[in-house]
Amino acid sequence: MSGDPFASLLPRLQAALLGESARLFDTPVIVAVRDLGTLTGYWATRRATDVRFTRLAGRADAVVQIGPCGASLWMDPAATGYRDAYARFLRDHWGAKEGLGGSGYDVDHVYNRARAIHYGYRFVRMFLVRAEANRAHGRSYEKQIGAAEARRNAKVMKLLDGMSELKVLGLPPVQGGVLLREHHEAAMLAARTYRIPLEAALATLRALYARAHPGG
Repeated sequence: MSGDPFASLLPRLQAALLGESARLFDTPVIVAVRDLGTLTGYWATRRATDVRFTRLAGRADAVVQIGPCGASLWMDPAATGYRDAYARFLRDHWGAKEGLGGSGYDVDHVYNRARAIHYGYRFVRMFLVRAEANRAHGRSYEKQIGAAEARRNAKVMKLLDGMSELKVLGLPPVQGGVLLREHHEAAMLAARTYRIPLEAALATLRALYARAHPGG
């Protein structure tokens, strides 16, 4: 496969996640839930009547969340064939024409798959990330998070931490709270695409830094 088949789609997926995060203001997006009722109930309490859920191709282990900022795929972390499922999701909901084979991309469990199974989470948010960045991230920060989380109690849902959100957004770290050109471009794309205030998108990125560096 020549070139980057998802070069134009990935920024749209990233803008959708940033848009959802900005709409939630100070609340991080959810990345894992004990059951589907937890997820649907969360949006119901926020009176988000424009968010709905549907099964992917009738699968019981794959659910698509559809809202103002586009579609997201949730899957059972124990499910097999998740790359093929995500490719189907991209075709059905984002108009992708290419498959994932040989693309240079990974399908990422935004919350660690092994930990999700261990803690009994039924659905985990899935995302498309460049393979090189995903694996480098896994070698460092994921291991630190895993060691810390082993000492915590499981909750009904897990929220996205700042460093992981920067990873799936394909953005460099926010150094000292200062946003770079890439951060401003991502915020402008999200604001333009999903009609959210630019400052809300920028504030979301600053909040990611604050969550990744508590007390810093």
